Amino acid sequence: MALRKTWQITALWLGIGWSFLWSVLLSELPLIQQLDLWQYDRLIPYAHSRTPPPEIVLVTISQTDLKTWGLTNQPTIYSNLVNRLLDSGAAVVVMNLQPNWLQTSDHTDNPIATLIQRHSDRIVLVLPTTSATQPNPNEWRSYEYFLPATDKGKPLFPPQSILGFAEYEPEAKNPQSIRSTARQASLSGHFTLSQNFDRIQTLDSAALLALKKFQLQKQPLRTPQTPIQIHFWGATGTFSTLEAQSVLSNGASIAKVRNKIILVGFSDMNNPDTFAIRSPFGKLIPAVELQANLLASLLTGSFYQTVPNWLQKVLVLLSGVLISQWVFFGKLNNRARKEYWYWLYPTLGLSGFIFISLVLFGQGWFLPVTLPLLTCMATIASVFICLLLGVQKDLIEQQQCEIDRLRSIEQTAAISQARKMLHRIAANIHEGPLQELKLIMDRLEMLQFNKEEEASNLDPVLDQLEDLGYHLREQLEVARTITLEITPELKAGLDIGIKAKLQRLINSRELTLKVIPQLQPIEEPESNSLWLEAREDIYHFFYEAICNVIRHAQPPYGTATQVQVSLSQQNQHCTLIIENDGAKLEPSNFELSTMSRTRGGYGMKLMKVIASELPQGNFEYVTLPKGGMRVKLSWHQIFN
Repeated sequence: MALRKTWQITALWLGIGWSFLWSVLLSELPLIQQLDLWQYDRLIPYAHSRTPPPEIVLVTISQTDLKTWGLTNQPTIYSNLVNRLLDSGAAVVVMNLQPNWLQTSDHTDNPIATLIQRHSDRIVLVLPTTSATQPNPNEWRSYEYFLPATDKGKPLFPPQSILGFAEYEPEAKNPQSIRSTARQASLSGHFTLSQNFDRIQTLDSAALLALKKFQLQKQPLRTPQTPIQIHFWGATGTFSTLEAQSVLSNGASIAKVRNKIILVGFSDMNNPDTFAIRSPFGKLIPAVELQANLLASLLTGSFYQTVPNWLQKVLVLLSGVLISQWVFFGKLNNRARKEYWYWLYPTLGLSGFIFISLVLFGQGWFLPVTLPLLTCMATIASVFICLLLGVQKDLIEQQQCEIDRLRSIEQTAAISQARKMLHRIAANIHEGPLQELKLIMDRLEMLQFNKEEEASNLDPVLDQLEDLGYHLREQLEVARTITLEITPELKAGLDIGIKAKLQRLINSRELTLKVIPQLQPIEEPESNSLWLEAREDIYHFFYEAICNVIRHAQPPYGTATQVQVSLSQQNQHCTLIIENDGAKLEPSNFELSTMSRTRGGYGMKLMKVIASELPQGNFEYVTLPKGGMRVKLSWHQIFN
């Protein structure tokens, strides 16, 4: 229980640590950024109505228009175009200029600066720039040339009231990240003048500045402080659009601009100054349409904000906690992995996470799911491998401890068994050969007093000495075979050990009778030195009994044809029976004289001693009516 609790806590910290580490390592991978971009582009078409707000109108200038105007007349005609829109009642005009219109400060003819001076409260001048999220301020080049100034060169209006930046980077044609200027827009940025790099000016984006001027008489505008994700209203051509030539010719369509926000820009995709980007719908759109989508997002409040990084980290760490416990229970409980509810948890978690991201998107919050999902998968694999290696190490250590404990138990049993066998050998020698030696010495003493009988009675004394020597060698041989180890065959069970011994006797041709084994496994208490010691005794009992069959019932010493060995258990009562169907042959005179030197009966005595030392042990030796012998050992399988 303590080990399980320890590994549960370890798994918890592994889940938190791996989830945090993987979130850091994977966060900047290009693949993650591309998948988040793919997720955002797939959600955009289903989030809001595709009908853009009617307050926004585009006025587009084509490459043909620029060629028709002529290079030197382009700024003048452009200012006339904007002036026509303002005179027609346009609320605000957002002006996108050609970079080649920048002129030196000593040029006296500047129609665009004159236009701005007359309509400063209704005009926004677009300042092209790279991403405004860079840590260093951007340079606004020479766009101050278009700002009206006094004779002394001081600006008539603060630059931030006229200039509004629009971000663009070359990779926007094929965006690779959700943070690309083709998807994300900053609403404010820091810029420096080209003549004075020490002067830093904070500017609003062109869309935000236009919206502020459009709502000048309305309620204050609330805007987020962080970069926002643009909501796109459709592919190119979604917004109401007028051609520049139509406006200059004072066509009927000019009435559409009254009380509207007008964005004037270039529409030819082949012109690099168009600053085309690729929309979520897969088509290239000019920068003026990107500004229109951003302006419409701000106007309707349908823009999106990415969930703060700290909240994403919290979700990742929370998922790490849940993942660690999920992997932990599955690793330590193999059965749990087969249950449906075990796999239901991650399925519900994944579904819930995706559902939450959809709900948040509907509320204007974009939750990138790629990084959390990949972090979760990497965390699952990492925690599982760590737990696998750690648990395996603990299991190996536990197994080693168990092996050492079992070895200690076996050694205790083996030492006790060896001590017991030595006591038995000593008792046998004391009760057998030593007693016979005493009798022989008494007889020799009697023969010493009776010289006449010495020659005739010497042969029996010699037979007795020879018999005594045989008994001593027999006991010494038994002592020599005593080891301090548990019989290897018995480690798999008593029935397996008996079966293995029978097979070896058959293979060595020592046992030639037909063997009928009826060996059933019995309940053996694990890690019990008393049982290990008793099992050795029972095994010795079996071996002594089978040796008696071989020496006395198996041909040529007997008439047996088969031997039956059975082991069984009923409740706590166990029985071992060795039974043969033959009889012992009567020996000839020569055999009698030979056997007189090999008699003993110590095997039968050993079996009785073994039975007496077992719990409620009992030994029976029965001659069967039809011939043969049955040796039976019974005991109760209780070892405490």
